[in-house]
Amino acid sequence: MKTVLNVKGMKCGGCENTVRTTVQAYPGVQSVSPDHKANTVEIEFDEGQVSLETIKKAIADQGFQLT
Repeated sequence: MKTVLNVKGMKCGGCENTVRTTVQAYPGVQSVSPDHKANTVEIEFDEGQVSLETIKKAIADQGFQLT
């Protein structure tokens, strides 16, 4: 599955790296492309291995807001 999430709170490349590293740690995640300028994170993952809700919670747990 491929999805784009709207994420507030990413201010720089460091924030992008935090989101990328956090999400990539889950099995089944093929790609993560955060963009702090657009406030988006594009994610491609296998729903059989990780749920979208788990990914959203992981991002929120890092202090970012999903809109």
